[in-house]
Amino acid sequence: MQSLANSGVFWGLLIAGIIAVYLLPTIVGLIRGVDRLGLVVLLNLLGWMVWPAALILAFGPRRLPPPAPAPAAVYPPLYPYPWPEYGPADSPIPGPWYPQERPR
Repeated sequence: MQSLANSGVFWGLLIAGIIAVYLLPTIVGLIRGVDRLGLVVLLNLLGWMVWPAALILAFGPRRLPPPAPAPAAVYPPLYPYPWPEYGPADSPIPGPWYPQERPR
């Protein structure tokens, strides 16, 4: 038992475990995404007297996700069907509607 007490690894793991338990409300609040995380951290840092209150607040209500954006307006197409490449037959404007060569 004396060799365990003299081990640096033992003391390092013990201190890390104590710190992890002490910061448990903050860790739980971060993972859960609670509404008042700043208050949880503040109560957690005040000491062991208010540590249970910080733990209770860490399991409190979560932040609401932001509302979904409204869907974009869907407009009907300008023309119900595509016109030929050079426009409709009764078009008063002659010539190509697109700057492409006419296919042969």
